[in-house]
Amino acid sequence: MASQKPTKAQAAALALLANGDAYRSTRAFADRAVHSPRGRITDATATALVRDGWAVWGPEAGLKKPLLLTDAGRSHLPPDRATVKREH
Repeated sequence: MASQKPTKAQAAALALLANGDAYRSTRAFADRAVHSPRGRITDATATALVRDGWAVWGPEAGLKKPLLLTDAGRSHLPPDRATVKREH
């Protein structure tokens, strides 16, 4: 069952995903951490976002596999951040 409201770490991760440039590193088979030019989303936080339906793993391109916001995830962003700048 999805949480009602994201934790502080989850909210920060959603904000990173809103930019549309998050990706998994070449260590994608070793962990599920997600990287972005603006920060890093830990394995545990990425897992929670997917579990709660706020993000999904995108199509795989080599070892890079972006974590993408869902509409449920966008609903937790401030109105000025709810639009993804770049789609994968």
